[in-house]
Amino acid sequence: MGYRISRNMEASLIDYIKDELASASWNNVNVEKTFAKVYDIDLPTICVRVGDTTHEQAEVGSNSTVRAPFILIDIFAKDDGGRLDLKDFLVSILKHGCPYYDYTVVNGSIQSKVQNGRIRVTNIDDTGVDLGVDKSNLDVHDRYRHLLTLTTSLGRMET
Repeated sequence: MGYRISRNMEASLIDYIKDELASASWNNVNVEKTFAKVYDIDLPTICVRVGDTTHEQAEVGSNSTVRAPFILIDIFAKDDGGRLDLKDFLVSILKHGCPYYDYTVVNGSIQSKVQNGRIRVTNIDDTGVDLGVDKSNLDVHDRYRHLLTLTTSLGRMET
């Protein structure tokens, strides 16, 4: 059994970000897919998740659609400088897109992945998160947050 498209996109992005961080010698940056886990681990942490997705009709008279998911990438940093550096790094690697993989999962563990196209990034919204409260009154994980919202596509029709 394997993941379906949304989970494949999350896993593909997580693998890509981890590989790029390692290649650029960004040590000790966690990459997660579960928002709730972020508050139990050390900073800095990046959380990748698929948000709202539109499925637009591909052609008249057909049920085929083109999927355009929003990918939400939350950055939880130790300080403002780290937040800015990390978000700029992520924008620089993500604006070119990344490989899309189909994952095979057995008993909850990924057994293999096969590249099956690319995730195309058509837009990036880059927003600092201001919770409207003095930062010293916030949980350490919420003091220096940033959100990247990517509009993406696999560039294919789904039947």
